[in-house]
Amino acid sequence: MRFFRLFAFPVTSILRAALLVTISFSLVVSLSACGKKGPVRPKVAIQLKAPTDVTLQQQGNLFVLGWTIPSDNHDGSAEDLTGFIIKRLTYNATEDCPTCRTPEEEVAELSIKDPAPGQRIGDRIYWRDFDIREGTGYRYAIVPVTLGNIEAPFATIHLEVRQSPPAPTGLKAESGDGQIALQWNAPTLPEGLELLGYNLYRRQAKRPFPIVPVNVKPLQETHLLDRGLDNGRAYEYRVSALVSTGSQQLESMASPGVLITPQ
Repeated sequence: MRFFRLFAFPVTSILRAALLVTISFSLVVSLSACGKKGPVRPKVAIQLKAPTDVTLQQQGNLFVLGWTIPSDNHDGSAEDLTGFIIKRLTYNATEDCPTCRTPEEEVAELSIKDPAPGQRIGDRIYWRDFDIREGTGYRYAIVPVTLGNIEAPFATIHLEVRQSPPAPTGLKAESGDGQIALQWNAPTLPEGLELLGYNLYRRQAKRPFPIVPVNVKPLQETHLLDRGLDNGRAYEYRVSALVSTGSQQLESMASPGVLITPQ
């Protein structure tokens, strides 16, 4: 009996110590796992949306391509857009299928901050293609590019080059107090063309003409009073005609410019 009692204390102590170690280990494991909800998942690349409201219009002997900048990604998060790559496909307007092939020739790369030689106006970017030929078709792809130089989904549009309609003539300007009065003559259009109106372009002297005209909608009259100008600052004006072929809208080349300063 004494022998049993002599060893009972050490055995009980050992069991208690083992139980304490087990509880401590379980607690450490539990705390070390706190905040972990599963295995680490690989980072998924965020995909940008394609440009929207893509437009393509012939303006004299060049094309004007325009589009709205994507505002967010497919998942609704803020975008990491850095710019756009414009790709082009040339096709035979009477024989080829313009949508059967994807544009691959890179003709321009535009930064989102300074898209020169394009122009940014609000949330839209415009770019002019001067290298076009009458009777030829062109298909364009506007490809967004991310910070990692990753190309996102693109938007496409195509159009055939038609003969440019005649421009308005006789543009005249008269100076006033903070305003300029302008007038011009309507062009004589070939049979089959319908006059839709006019676009008026204005620039400050020695600056490039903007791609977008002064007027929001085509002007229906052959005169305009341009108000809200700075006296003593020189402005140059040009006017073009908008016509319809029945299936396509065309814009003529701009008239010769008129330079004038409001007084």
